[in-house]
Amino acid sequence: RPSASAASSSLASPSAAIATSTSTMASTSAAEPGIRISDRTRRSSLGLRCMVLLMHVVFVGAVFLLDSTLDRRIREEPWHIGAYGALVLITLVQYFYTAGSSPGYVIDAMKAGSTMHATYINTATLSKQSSPNNGSLNSPLSLPQQQKLNPVTSTSSWLQRVADLYPPGSSSRDWTCTYCRVIQPPRTRHCHDCDKCVLQFDHHCVWLGTCIGKKNHCRFWWYIFEETILCIWTVALYIDSLRLDIDKAWYDVSFSFNVIPLVTLL
Repeated sequence: RPSASAASSSLASPSAAIATSTSTMASTSAAEPGIRISDRTRRSSLGLRCMVLLMHVVFVGAVFLLDSTLDRRIREEPWHIGAYGALVLITLVQYFYTAGSSPGYVIDAMKAGSTMHATYINTATLSKQSSPNNGSLNSPLSLPQQQKLNPVTSTSSWLQRVADLYPPGSSSRDWTCTYCRVIQPPRTRHCHDCDKCVLQFDHHCVWLGTCIGKKNHCRFWWYIFEETILCIWTVALYIDSLRLDIDKAWYDVSFSFNVIPLVTLL
């Protein structure tokens, strides 16, 4: 790792990078309170999640409605139906948990670093202003006030942290996003759907309505695992129900209603 002085000397235009990142943090903070249900992207994401929930209800509900042996199986194998219902519930909870999670946006990491910097300054000020004789304490500036007074220092700290992750001699222009103008650590990409830079960007999942990145990568794979088991189990239940109705004609109502969901699910 390069030293602090070496990393600083290797930056092509650190002042410009700091200025753009500082303005980006300020504009993002001002825009965040306006993000509500009126946002078109947010409405689309909520509509997609409701559709996924409806798909689970329809396909799982069809299993219980079309299975002619359901009453007997509940009496003989209650654990089987209970385990299937528990898997459905766990999968849906994991879906909404993953869909509502943050993938790890660069702007959030910059704000977290700014808060840590302000906390350090605040603690140092407290120790200096406390009187050793009577223990009296003068109240320093609050964290939001310090962040407003010195945003360049915290952004400079973020720039230095990013510089330590790159090889010596790299240019800061190669780290700055051309869309949102933030300084990108390695493996960071700009998502055009979310319009933000994501740490360790993997992809933007349309079905979840969010990006998959550093913070929710593990949650995403847990959801994929649970959803796969649920789909296999549901297909097996449909096939088992079809096996019992195989002697019926293809135009029979119950037989057709079993085939249609199975083909759609596959």
